[in-house]
Amino acid sequence: MSERSVNRLPSRIRDSVLIEQRRAAIVRAARKVFRDKGFHVATVRDIGDAAGLTQGTLYNYVRSKEDILYLVCDHLVQSYQDAVTAAIERESDRGRRLMAALRAVVEAMMEHQEDILLMYQESHALDRAGLRSVLRRVSAFIGYFSELLAEARADGLVEYDDIPLGADILTFLPAIVALRRWHLAKHPNPERIADNLVRFLAQGLGIKLREAN
Repeated sequence: MSERSVNRLPSRIRDSVLIEQRRAAIVRAARKVFRDKGFHVATVRDIGDAAGLTQGTLYNYVRSKEDILYLVCDHLVQSYQDAVTAAIERESDRGRRLMAALRAVVEAMMEHQEDILLMYQESHALDRAGLRSVLRRVSAFIGYFSELLAEARADGLVEYDDIPLGADILTFLPAIVALRRWHLAKHPNPERIADNLVRFLAQGLGIKLREAN
């Protein structure tokens, strides 16, 4: 759970650590309930039961089912950021940092397919402030990829020169694993989808890797 999501939603509880812990439990429960029942059919009581919280206790941490949807969307974007951050920490070469980031975001989207579908299908249910907050976080994530691309290009490791568009492509195209999974299920080598998607992106950018020392 990100600090931003803890701070954005009002709570009747003052303990920020407890808020973060309880909202993380609510998100875990909501992801399962939304998968099983769908967002519109699921109720706050269903989510409270799955989280082991009474409905009254749950309302100490969120105001509505829409708040819970916001927390799920926020968690999804945070998972992308955490995966990329962890992956690039192990690399010093800028070309390899970019490749590690590509791999991380593809694998994160494969892992969170259900959440991606929920976000694309139901984000319209967020209130205006919630939607703006999620979109700002997505924009920051795109900006992070812009920096990685610009750094690698400055080192002569990337041929593609439209950095803003490239960052949008890199952060959106991997979502195909969720948005087209109904068709990708017919892929002759499903276990190679991640590898092939990373290779496709790398070739499109014209990434040139230096020999490892």
